[in-house]
Amino acid sequence: MTKKAILAAGIAASVAAALVTAYLAPAEAQLGEAAKLIYLHAGLVFVSLILVTCVGILGLLYLVTDKKTLFDWAKPTKAVTLIFWFIYLSSSLVAMQLTWGGIMWGEPRLLLAASIFLVLTAIFLVSLTFHAPRIIASLNVLMGASVWLLLARVPAVMHPTSNPIRNSSSSFIKLDTLLIFLFFLAAAVLSIVLARSLIKD
Repeated sequence: MTKKAILAAGIAASVAAALVTAYLAPAEAQLGEAAKLIYLHAGLVFVSLILVTCVGILGLLYLVTDKKTLFDWAKPTKAVTLIFWFIYLSSSLVAMQLTWGGIMWGEPRLLLAASIFLVLTAIFLVSLTFHAPRIIASLNVLMGASVWLLLARVPAVMHPTSNPIRNSSSSFIKLDTLLIFLFFLAAAVLSIVLARSLIKD
């Protein structure tokens, strides 16, 4: 098998492992089987936040060191961030429908997630169109920092203010959610390496 095939197989296996872990996870007393989607959603949220943070860090390191390698890794990281953010955003809509009985389009966290996705898409398209590394790196830094600043300021109208999974009395739920997060994180890392390999070719 080629390196790309091995990476693709690793991504597929990691995603499949996350889905199987969610399927085998215990149902929640109030949400029932729908809670399994919440476990997946939670894993996607945290991995997406880590990815967008990495984009910002790579941008900052490039501005400080001027090392082209850092800038080159930012592009595939940004592409994978877009993919994960889109899946995370889609899972938000499905989770809303199942747990709240409808999609609350005006919910602040949903609006924030959608806005961030649009900005990420715009920055990614700019990076493909214009060769201005320091400007693009500055935009990456701004994106990585602004996500956390906005999250801290946007109220959790429909979302719980505390982490229900961390506060759960079920060790199985905590373990399953942690495993889902780690499987998605592995898929994200492998996706970045694969995307970098494809860009180089």
